Formats: sequence, C-alpha cells, structure tokens
Amino acid sequence: MYLTLQTLLKRFGIAFLTASICRLLFLVFNPILFSFPISQLAESFFFGMAYDISALVYLHGIFIGLHLLPNKLFKQVSTQNFIFFLFLLGQFLFIFFNLIDVGLFPILGRRSGSEIMAMATETEGLVFQYLFGYWYLFVCLVILFYLNYFVYKKIVIQVNTLELKTDSWPMAVLFRVSVLILVFIGGRGGLKLMPLNPFDAARNTRAELIPLVINTPFNMIISVQHAQLKPKKYFENEELLLSNFNPIKQVPHLSSDTLKRNIVLIIVESLGKEYVGFYNYGKGYTPFLDSIMQHSEVFMHAYANGKKSIEGIPAVLSGMPSLMQVPYLSSNYHSNLLRSAGYYLQEIGYTAGFYHGGKNGTMSFDNYIALSNGGEYFGKNEYPNNEDFDGFWGISDRPYLQYVAKQIGNGVGPTFATVFTLTSHHPYQLPNAEVSKFKEGALPIHKTISYTDDALRDFFETAAKQHWYQNTTFIITADHSAENQYKYYQTPQGKFEIPLFIYRPDKVLPKKRIETVSQTDILQLILEEANYSKPFFSFGSGLSNDSSACAMQFHDGYHQIIQWPFVLNFANDQAIGLFQLEKDSLMKVNQIDNVIFQSKKESLTKRAKAIIQTFNTHVINNTTH
Repeated sequence: MYLTLQTLLKRFGIAFLTASICRLLFLVFNPILFSFPISQLAESFFFGMAYDISALVYLHGIFIGLHLLPNKLFKQVSTQNFIFFLFLLGQFLFIFFNLIDVGLFPILGRRSGSEIMAMATETEGLVFQYLFGYWYLFVCLVILFYLNYFVYKKIVIQVNTLELKTDSWPMAVLFRVSVLILVFIGGRGGLKLMPLNPFDAARNTRAELIPLVINTPFNMIISVQHAQLKPKKYFENEELLLSNFNPIKQVPHLSSDTLKRNIVLIIVESLGKEYVGFYNYGKGYTPFLDSIMQHSEVFMHAYANGKKSIEGIPAVLSGMPSLMQVPYLSSNYHSNLLRSAGYYLQEIGYTAGFYHGGKNGTMSFDNYIALSNGGEYFGKNEYPNNEDFDGFWGISDRPYLQYVAKQIGNGVGPTFATVFTLTSHHPYQLPNAEVSKFKEGALPIHKTISYTDDALRDFFETAAKQHWYQNTTFIITADHSAENQYKYYQTPQGKFEIPLFIYRPDKVLPKKRIETVSQTDILQLILEEANYSKPFFSFGSGLSNDSSACAMQFHDGYHQIIQWPFVLNFANDQAIGLFQLEKDSLMKVNQIDNVIFQSKKESLTKRAKAIIQTFNTHVINNTTH
C-alpha cells in the first residue's frame, strides 16, 4: 500500500510540476504581466496551485483510479502500460491547451473556455500557419511532453519490478477511501462550501492577474459545467427589477422625416480603440477613419461586450451580450428565439443583408442570421472570384469591400447592410501584392489595420458613386479589440474599448458623445436611424446620459460593469472591486471600501444585479425577443 501511494504521488508530482512550468511559460511569453510587483506574481503562482490540482484531478481521474486496483492486477505490465498511456494523454492535453493560450492571451486578454474546441472547425488550412507563427510554443510542447515521458520512465518507481504485498482488508479500504477523499477535495479545490471557481481568484489577486492564476484546462472544465445558467433572484419585486433594468426598449424620439434612410453597419475586425488616431491624439493606424470621424457623431466611451467575434456579432445586431462562461452562440441557448436588427427593419420595408468574406459557416454566423431572421447572408461562397481568397480565412478586405459597395442597394426598398471585415484577424495576412505598401507597426496587427483602413477609403470612394450613398447612415465599430501596446488598453476595462461613430454624408454634424455605451446599444442606434416605432428587446443601457448608461462584460469568472469613469467588478453575488478611471487609469487602487464612493458602489451593484437577473431569466426561459 505504501509503495502504491508513493508511486501515485510521484507520478502526480510530475504533472503538478509541469503545470507550474506551463504557468511560468505563460508569464515569460506575456511580458505585460511583469509590470506587476514580484510579490503579486508569486502570490499568483501560490494561489494557482489549487487550480492546477483541480484541473489535473479532472484530467487524470481514471489514471488515479487505476492506482486503487488490487495489487496483483495493479502490477501487471498491461495495466502499467495502460496507466502510462493515460498519463501521457492527460499531460499532452494539459500542456497543449495551456500553450495555446500562451499565444492567444495577448489577443483575447483572457483564458479560453470550452469554446476553444469549436475553433478547430474554423482553422482549416491554418494549422501550419499557426505552427510557423508560434514555433517556439510548439518547441515547448515537444520538450515538456518528452520530459514527462522521460521522468516517468526513468525516475518514478516502476511498479512491475516491485514486490507488492497484499494488505489486510481494513488497511486496503482505508488507503482507497483516503485517496478518494483527497481526490474529491483536490478536484473541488478545497473544503469550502462551494467548489473552486475563476472568480475565487479575484478575491486573492488583481483582476489582471486572474489569467495567470487559473489554467486553461480548468477554465474549459468550468465553462462546460457552468454552461447552464442558474436563475437569480436579487429582486423579488418585478417593478423594482424593471426600474433598475428593462430589456424592452423603444426609440425615444421619432423623426418627422418620412424618407427612410439606408443604413450600412461596418464592423471592423479587431479594431481596438488604441489603433484609432482620433482617440489617441493622432497616433494610430487609421488615417482614413480619422478623417471621416472629424465629420461624424463620435462616442468617446464605447465598449465591446466580449473579446471574440462570436460574442461581438450578436451583441451588435441583437443587443445580446455573452454574460456567461461561454459565448451565447456556443451555449446551450444558441437556438433560442432571438431577433436582430435585420428582422426589425424588414418589418418596415427594408432589404437586409449580412456581408462577411469569411468561409460560410464561420463561427455559425450564417446560422445566427437565419435564426434571428436577419436577412440574406453573403459569405465566401457567394463571392464571385475565388482568386481573392487569402488562403486562410476568406476574401481579402479590399476586393471584398468593392464587391459589397456595388451589391448594396440592389434590393427593393431602403437597404440595411451589415459589413464585417476580415483581414485584420490573426494571422494578419496581407495579399501578396500589398505586403510592401504598408509599414510594419509595433504589433503584427498594425499593418493589417492600415490595410483595412485603406480598403475602407476605396470602399467609400466607390460607394459615393452609387445611387444609394447620399441617403445613407454609416455606423462604424469593431467586433472586439485585439492585442494592445499600451498599458492603459491592457487593463480590464481598456482592453474592451472600441471605436463607435455615425457618419452621414448628407448631414455632416461633428459631435462628441460622452455617455457610456456598448455594442448592445448599437441596435437602438440602428432603429433610431430607421425611425422604428415599435418596442424591441435589447440588453443595451438605452443611450442615456443619466446613471443608467453603462457597459457590461463577463470574463475570467466575474462581471464587469463600466460607467465612465467608474468600473465595478462583481462576482459571487457581491461587488469585489471599484475603480475610478480619471484618477487611476491603470486600475491599481481598489476603492471598494472607500466611503466617498459608497453611493456609486451601491448604484452600480444594483445595476449589475438587475442586468444579471434579467439576462439569466430571459435566456433560460427563451424570452429574448
């Protein structure tokens, strides 16, 4: 019994040490984390041990269980070979998914969940591109996996060479029960009332360091377990709930103009606010967008509701954020009845279309448009010239935007068109003929942002010659931000900042709007431009200047509600952080216990609870329409 336990502990120790090495690699290859004091980094490694043990227990459950076999069966060569195979399989998965996130973290700003599995269907033809781009991580994978193989074979006790005595049945039972109890405790992360969750890390470390504390396999397991929403009852009184948040909206001011405007919504892939010169004293990679923003209605505090395209598109078009562990379109609720801007506008005579040069089926956007009755979907399959295929994701932006400019307006009645660009998506591949036209920036994405900005210049030049152009409203935003260069845009709120502005060629009216908005407010912007008079469903805050204006995200196990200049972090049914951006732009000082800000803490907490309760209730009951 003693030797069996010793063998199990040594084998599990290899896995545990490997987990710490993976965390070290996550730190080394993401130097942004070095901006924090060494004491906080050390704490992250310490608190991360519980997450490592939990994930390893889940991954190696069968492997551990086989160590409880009777000694005679346990020491057989075939049994030991099978245990060895399970160990290597579990370790490969643990290392593989952790190293994937080492590369993805600068782009996503968070650990991946179970949705990472869906990416396999999106990356056809990209495997070698990723291996080339992240060759150093592939080398780390090979080395770590070999070390696990070598140490297991050479250092750990080889059971089939030992004389394992048969223990008395009381001792055998005690041993097995003790191991099972330890496994249970390790898997749930301790003896606390609730099992370990990502938001537990928020209590012990800074929000920015949560991705260092947790590991990717743990986050994947939790996202699967928590894919099912639970009802919340923060407000028993329905009227009180609705007074704090009501998802049924209506355009507040209808125009007397009976001429329906065309509406073109342009969603620029990965266009973080950091890249746009208009917001950054002219320093950026978007000279064309900067020029038309000088003549536009510009939102100064606009936020994405997520960090992935699969989260951004339903937020923009349906006012539906992903306030849960997995993106809405990847969740168990993806087939719920949901309306989109195209649905509402078709009700009043518009022709609606969604244009994306990506492969049909990418992130289920075509299914979403169909389920939400959002109009006609135009993907790579509908594009007439496959020679413009970039070899990876789809059609390059310049030719695709020219195609869209000539397609818009071909339907009956006014047009609503959503245009989602492509080229500024990782791996940031420019057409061969255009590689030398754009200067390299500080980050790989900068060059492709410059290219897409220039492609949009050509798009507007072509569009200006079309019959539909003058009577058109252009709403331009991003699906999410990507990797950022400056510390401000790497904070938990800064990494969600995106551009949002409205350009009307026939009504040039420069204006800066200071209310806090998010992607979920864009549906209302669209319906306002169309003079839509009926009620509609949205998780937007209502585009108001009062205390109800806010943006909300869910990431790394906690909710974040932003109401410029305040940011509230909310987890486990309570506020855990409050930051004042005007005086603390890098969010280093938690004001949660500062009496000066107690009223703001209480109002934002109440707002967060109302949104969470409303979201969970409507999504669970399929009443998001």
